[in-house]
This record gives sequence, C-alpha cells and structure tokens, in this order.
Amino acid sequence: MEDQPTFSRIVLEADEVLFDEGDEGDAAYIIVRGEVEISKGSGTLYPKILAAVGRGEIFGEMALFDNRPRMARAVAKCETELICISHEEFKSRLRTIDPVMRNMVNFLVLRVRSMADEFMRTKKQ
Repeated sequence: MEDQPTFSRIVLEADEVLFDEGDEGDAAYIIVRGEVEISKGSGTLYPKILAAVGRGEIFGEMALFDNRPRMARAVAKCETELICISHEEFKSRLRTIDPVMRNMVNFLVLRVRSMADEFMRTKKQ
C-alpha cells in the first residue's frame, strides 16, 4: 500500500511572518486562500518586494531543492490558508521522477538561485 501524502494546513493571520531570510527551508507552500508577500532585505529600512503570490500559487520550493537557507521573507498580507508540503514528502516525490528530469530541475533551481544572489549583490553596490 502506498504511503499517504503528509500535507498539512496552516492558517496565518494578516502580517504574520511564515519564514524569514536565512531560515531553514523545511517546506514548500500552496496558497488555498489569501495572499503572501515575498521580500528580500527584511533587516533593511526598505526591503525589496519580489512578489505577491495568491490562490493556487506555490512558494518556498527552492530551498527544498538545494538545501540552502531561505533567500527571502514570506509574510501573509491577510488571513491566509496554506497547504504545507514537508521536506520529507517533497524529497520522496522527487525520487519518483525520471533522473534526467530531476537533474534538469535541480540545475534550473541552481541557476535561479545564482541569478537572485547576483541581483542582490549588485543592488547593494
């Protein structure tokens, strides 16, 4: 018998921080309802808003691919309900895909992470 998915649900209040830059990437999230703002530079006077994600969108997935700390902050803009996909569940599902496709996805994540790091370095100069 196949294991059941280990998804859980989380409800955040308006302005509640889900994770911050540098936190461990232990889950990815799908928005059921509400909105989450993704920003970088949370310790600065003017953080850079990278995205506002809403119903049906996924965020937080990059840290699950490369095991690096979170590269941005995620804050609920209103009461928001999320489906949480744990790191263990994610890795289990990733192992079931074709190895060539898995390597391509990992490469793309590394490239996006590298581009984001370079962008932030140039913004600081």
